[in-house]
Amino acid sequence: MIVPILRAQLLSMRPGSRRNLGVSILTAVVWYGFWCFVACWAGFYAAYADEATLRYALPIGLAAICFYWQAMPVLSASMGSALDLRKLLLYPIPHQELFLVEVLLRLMTGLEMVMVLAGGTLGLLANRAAGGFTALPRLAGATLLFVAFNLLLASGTRSLLERLLSKRKVRELVALLMAMLWMGPRLLIRSGFRPKWLHAAGAGMGAFGSPWSAAARALLPAQHEAGSLWLAWVSLCAWTLLAGWFGRGQFERNLRYDALAAQATSLKPVSGRAQFWKGALYRIPALLWRDPLAAIVEKELRTLARSARFRMVFVMGFSFGLMVWLPTRGSAPGGGFSRNFLTLVCVYAMTLIGQVTYWNCFGLDRSAALFYFAAPQPLSRVLLGKNIACLFFVYLETLVLSGITLALRMSFAPGQLAETLVVVTICAMYLMAVGNISSVRYPRALSPERVGRGGGGNRGQVLVMLLYPLLLLPVILAYVARWVFGSETAFLAVLGIAAAIGGVLYWLGMESAVRTAAAQRQNILQELCRDGGPVES
Repeated sequence: MIVPILRAQLLSMRPGSRRNLGVSILTAVVWYGFWCFVACWAGFYAAYADEATLRYALPIGLAAICFYWQAMPVLSASMGSALDLRKLLLYPIPHQELFLVEVLLRLMTGLEMVMVLAGGTLGLLANRAAGGFTALPRLAGATLLFVAFNLLLASGTRSLLERLLSKRKVRELVALLMAMLWMGPRLLIRSGFRPKWLHAAGAGMGAFGSPWSAAARALLPAQHEAGSLWLAWVSLCAWTLLAGWFGRGQFERNLRYDALAAQATSLKPVSGRAQFWKGALYRIPALLWRDPLAAIVEKELRTLARSARFRMVFVMGFSFGLMVWLPTRGSAPGGGFSRNFLTLVCVYAMTLIGQVTYWNCFGLDRSAALFYFAAPQPLSRVLLGKNIACLFFVYLETLVLSGITLALRMSFAPGQLAETLVVVTICAMYLMAVGNISSVRYPRALSPERVGRGGGGNRGQVLVMLLYPLLLLPVILAYVARWVFGSETAFLAVLGIAAAIGGVLYWLGMESAVRTAAAQRQNILQELCRDGGPVES
């Protein structure tokens, strides 16, 4: 039954046209080309390092590979590919075969780490300290067993996280904690914090008891310790069996788990006063614009505020984004990064919000986007309303970040907040101009309740991110003018020109998006209504 499942998935992934094939190939070449470089570096390092260095570095490297394999799919907001069990439980397929397919999908999720492990193993094969070419069976066996351990552990970890992320309020907390766990060590290192136990912890990675230390001792056995090789193999096999028990157990629990029932919660009574103020907040657009624009903006505000996926990226904007850029503030006091810290963080937060808004503005609507093409209002009014609602949350994110900056006593000039709001508005014109085009050329249906997956279409989003520096080049030139001429007048003049260009670009992007949507309406609705195969990504 494994072959029919995979064949059905391949058939569901067939592209409707070949116009995006070049972007897909370019993305794959760039991504896997980088990991090929890392694998080659690992191979040369393992081939030419001395025995003492290998004994210290090998367990640390294997622990890093294990952590990446388990955590990176969550930290990158993409849980990877997995079986959609709701579509497969109707068929009499043995559970062990479904679990085997799930494990094979974990291999695709960690393909980068397989490349790094292969490069490191080939390097050890050329190092006499590891036994040379005569140690090929031992090196290959230990590597394959460590790969099996990671596959089984990743299967169980993903199944456990999938259940946690399906519960209300828990999913945002889990994803946020995982992101903080990823950025915490980087923040400590960049801040100059060097605890005394850090070196001891690195040396302790090679001690018995952990799977990476067992794998390291199996790859590089100690010559003076009799029986250490057999202990390493027994320990590695025991860890692999334990990971298999954990993975299979969590997979079976997922088979019996009803995610829709977990997401359903009883309605709590809301006080009349709270309901009044909540409704008044959403009625603000009606005070500024007429219908149907006001109705579209209000609908978008309500939709985004109720979406768990949007709430997640919104919170990450002023938490995870702040941790990303905080080390740059102390790198050069009084420098460009320190002086424009608030602007940098706000633009980064706007980029995170774009995953589920302007890069793919019809994603959360899914099949309901048909109404926009059937209703009498022009599609340009719909795109404008969606952009205004997104800009409202961008301004809200800016105000939250300003409050946090003041709370942390990171003083900034009185005009810094006004400058940040102006710069963010100009950047938004450029990003939303291209985002409107991306929304109609690369539409993708999004689930508002799933926080562990990315936002826009992969091909369009990667293409836009490659062109990201070019999009904001006029705004960057304004800061270059301030630095070169040392004049606020030059900065404001170039920024005014950038605003004018951004307005023209937004108008042209809107016209292009409307024409594209009219010409490819059928393809857009087909993509937004697409229901994937037995494997979901």
